[in-house]
Amino acid sequence: MDDIISREEKLVRAFRALCSRYGYRPYRMSKFEEYDLYANNRSFLPAGGVITFTDTNGRLMALKPDVTLSIAKNLTARPDGPVRVYYDESVYRAPDRQLGFQEITQAGLEYLGEVDAYAMGEVVMLSAECLGAIDPGYALELSHMGYINGLIGALGVGGQARGELLRLMSGRNAHGIRALCAQAGVSGAPVERLCRAVGLYGPLAGNLDALREMSVNSETERALHELTELAGVLGSFGALGRVNLDLSITSDTDYYNGLLFKGYVPGAPSAVLSGGRYDSLLTKLGKSGGAIGFAVYLNLLERLYETDGDGYAADVLLLPGGAAPSALAAAAKAVTDSGRSVLVQGAAGARCRRTARINAEGGLEYLD
Repeated sequence: MDDIISREEKLVRAFRALCSRYGYRPYRMSKFEEYDLYANNRSFLPAGGVITFTDTNGRLMALKPDVTLSIAKNLTARPDGPVRVYYDESVYRAPDRQLGFQEITQAGLEYLGEVDAYAMGEVVMLSAECLGAIDPGYALELSHMGYINGLIGALGVGGQARGELLRLMSGRNAHGIRALCAQAGVSGAPVERLCRAVGLYGPLAGNLDALREMSVNSETERALHELTELAGVLGSFGALGRVNLDLSITSDTDYYNGLLFKGYVPGAPSAVLSGGRYDSLLTKLGKSGGAIGFAVYLNLLERLYETDGDGYAADVLLLPGGAAPSALAAAAKAVTDSGRSVLVQGAAGARCRRTARINAEGGLEYLD
């Protein structure tokens, strides 16, 4: 049976089993939400338009372009503990500057409640395990918006300049950072510290000392403390080996605060996993508490799976010949009951592992 299950299906099965072992429960949601949810939080959404329609009550609705927003809106942490959910869902987006729309498959999890060092470590560990199931040569890269905000805060710039600095950091553009700071009348150690930060890359544990040297205020100290504790938790999980620090990973702080991370696997054109802490989104939705989660973009794995399998259409090609339909049915059932797949087809053109027919006695006879 495993031979006819796609790699994507196997990955989703493994993901569900992994999440269940740590107390996460499946969550299913509607394919659409009221459009206002997305209109009011457009900067949280990935690029691409929202696909809308009017329902029978005259409400403007949208096909779901994002899962996290729906979960954050519909679930609330309980007094007796956090909400842990996982999902595999499709989202729908209209690509920018293109006709039509896309159906994008995702699997992910969300943790809503008090986000302490263990909770962060658990979520990051699960993301690493998921990446490892895709390819053991994965890389998981972490950043922290608290640390980045602290470094930018030390420059004394804000508004549009701050947003431009985040853009330059994401491109590792040290030259652009210096030029922008000079234009804003800022120079010296704070600027060079920011440039050094965006150039840092490598094992998380090995870069904590560098972060300690560059820490300049209470915001960077808090972030450093979180990252240090996180490294300890990941070490205890045995999940620290392929986790790197990369402060060029930035995001919109209207929604994300604290930890951010992205996952990469060989052969994929871009990050196949992204996640982070989004307490600020809950605040915008009028809720209290913390939240952290990640999503795996299964559609980005299609190129990796194009060469999956060995090219066989089935384990057994069963040639009908002159056999009665009932005899064919009995033979086909015998093959599938043995755990193999069968293709009943008159022509021998299909590539299968073995070829069989019904013999004169009504039994199954293999021809190879």
